[in-house]
This record gives sequence, structure tokens and C-alpha cells, in this order.
Amino acid sequence: MARHALWIEELLGFLLMRLDETGFEQLVAHEPKRMTAPYIETAGGRAESRAIYFTGCVTCCQLLPPDSLYYAEAWPCQAVRSLALPFADDPEYAEAWRPENAMLASGKFIHPEQEVRHPS
Repeated sequence: MARHALWIEELLGFLLMRLDETGFEQLVAHEPKRMTAPYIETAGGRAESRAIYFTGCVTCCQLLPPDSLYYAEAWPCQAVRSLALPFADDPEYAEAWRPENAMLASGKFIHPEQEVRHPS
């Protein structure tokens, strides 16, 4: 049984088969972890505390205060996407892994003009 979404498992498998020792150490430092991102929803004159669950980076997300995780970068973070980029010519490389297709925990693209969907 997979710990993460299928496309995350595919990216991890792709990288594990191709990275050297240094790359592997960088990947381990940016391990994916299931996290909670609290946020406030306002509608109809009232405010409610809510939370979403997302897969974040253990390194990148710990640098942020807990109340800003809603705007944190979702895994794969820029560091992991950069590890995959040298293999962009590989037939198994997915365009959704490119650094410019990174998303926030909220599900919005960091670069909103991009409309790339992750493979299911």
C-alpha cells in the first residue's frame, strides 16, 4: 500500500533509480510528509477555523510558522523538482515535475499561469 498519492510514489521511484549518493541525501532531506495547514474561512459575516491536509516537505515546511502552512509549498518542493530536472530527457520524466509547476498547500500554482495537471 502506498504511503502517498500515486504520482508522488512515481516521482520518488523515478529519483531513487537515478540519483547518486549526494542526490539521494538531498532527497532524504526533503522527505514528503502528510501535514495539516490551518486557515480561516470567512463567509456570510462569520469566520471559521479550518484545515486542509497536504503532503509537504519536512525541511521546507518546518521553516514556516504553523499558521502560514496554507501558503507553504506542497511536495515536491523546488529542491526535489530540481533534483529531477537533469533527467528531463528521460522518457519516464513527467512534465508536471518541472520546477515551474510547483503548487502551494492550498492547491494553487506558485506560477498561476501554469495549468499542468499531475498524472493520476
